[in-house]
Amino acid sequence: MLATRLRGAGGAGYSAPLGLTASLDSISGELAGWRTRNVDISLYSGATVRPVFLYVSGSSFTGDIQLDNIQIGGNAYDFESSSDGFETDTNNALTYGAVTWASLVTSTAAYGQWARDSGGTTSSGTGQTTAGSGTWYVYAETSSSGTPSVRFWLRGPSIVLPSDPTMSYMEARVGATIGSLDVYLDVTAS
Repeated sequence: MLATRLRGAGGAGYSAPLGLTASLDSISGELAGWRTRNVDISLYSGATVRPVFLYVSGSSFTGDIQLDNIQIGGNAYDFESSSDGFETDTNNALTYGAVTWASLVTSTAAYGQWARDSGGTTSSGTGQTTAGSGTWYVYAETSSSGTPSVRFWLRGPSIVLPSDPTMSYMEARVGATIGSLDVYLDVTAS
């Protein structure tokens, strides 16, 4: 396994493997409204990373989780004018290494994938009708995904983190069968 030298607080370094980190944030279940989550990524100062979100769906179509206003290392992604370089899994891969990536699309029918949207999800009883910030957000379209526990991978663009990097994102979990979301970094270089 390859290792990269990362700097933590005070400039002290340690070795960590390249590739997907352990989960840095984890949430599950329904929670009304938009909430901002902060993720500690200070140990990855100076590394080249991609933010990665893995949503595992609940038991029905009422699990369309939404994300907005993703901020990492001084870069902001609000999805207002485009998909901001984010990609979605097209084959519900069990592991990150098995994902087939495609550009995020603006759609209300990207079944089994993440999509960019505004105005609320198409499923009744799920999702916010407004974005967390602005008009647009991304969401996991769980309708027609077939079975519970479908894996929805979302990956952001490559970023070189500054010293003292921060990460935050807005999330909405309105729906009776919201599953779980985990947040990772894909470390590609030191």
